[in-house]
Amino acid sequence: MRRKRRLKKSVRMTFGLLSALLILVSTIWVMDIGEAKTNENMEKVMAKETAEQKPAKDQNDDVKKKVEEGSKDTPEQEGKAEESVPVDGQSQSTVDQPEVEETTEGDQAQEEQTPQDEQPTVYLTFDDGPNENTEAILNVLEQYDAKATFFMLEPNMRRFQDSVKEMAEEGHSVGMHGVTHDAAKFYQSSQSVVGEMKKGQATLESITGIHSNLIRVPYGSVPNMTPAYRAAVDQAGFHMWDWNIDSEDWRLLSKEFVPNVMEQINAFPYGDSPKIILLHEKDVTLEYLEELLIDLTEKGYDMKAITQQMDPVTF
Repeated sequence: MRRKRRLKKSVRMTFGLLSALLILVSTIWVMDIGEAKTNENMEKVMAKETAEQKPAKDQNDDVKKKVEEGSKDTPEQEGKAEESVPVDGQSQSTVDQPEVEETTEGDQAQEEQTPQDEQPTVYLTFDDGPNENTEAILNVLEQYDAKATFFMLEPNMRRFQDSVKEMAEEGHSVGMHGVTHDAAKFYQSSQSVVGEMKKGQATLESITGIHSNLIRVPYGSVPNMTPAYRAAVDQAGFHMWDWNIDSEDWRLLSKEFVPNVMEQINAFPYGDSPKIILLHEKDVTLEYLEELLIDLTEKGYDMKAITQQMDPVTF
């Protein structure tokens, strides 16, 4: 009985071991199949992704191929490609760029040489000074950046030397108007005309250091300056100036001289001749000088001084 029990027990144990072994083998087989399927699925997924990515790669290859083919252009085109300017690390293509009209050096020179409209100019001239009004006249001129020419009498230059120096320092032109301002004495002979001007010239040079040849004879050159007198002043090296716009401040004695000047400027009949305005260093001239300068400025006139290089205006 004991032996039968042992046999049955051995059989059961053997059967149990076989069953366990069978279960283990089955489990391993199932796992192998699952892993194989998993690997197969992964291969399919990878193949799909590869298939999707391939056209993009092929497209890039096509683009690259076109670029390489495009670079094999004519030598002229290759030269243009080499001249392209790098922008942000990339080469800027010259293909399909809008053409820009280039400005040649000749065109630039022509533009630079195009003349601008010149500002119209008038020349203010003052006779008979200097005197007590000269300092104030200079101040008004300075306010409007106006330059003038002063034809002065020799005794007045000696009396108002500071005013004469100030004229020269501020860039005004200085000249002579004689000594006596007496027609009977001044026009007595050619020697008297030249003599008075030389005396004034020497005094002016001693005060300012300027050797001026600018003169204006008393009362103007007509009718007293005869051909012999004119020849004498020319031979002495003087440049005689008259005027072509008379303010008549010596006669009007009021602000009427201002519109009188402007009317003559507007109706100026002498073409391109310089506009030479006759003024005097009178009280009325000083009083309304600023009004005249305002009118001239509004009309766009530049107020300059006569130079010794200009051709004189005479009657």
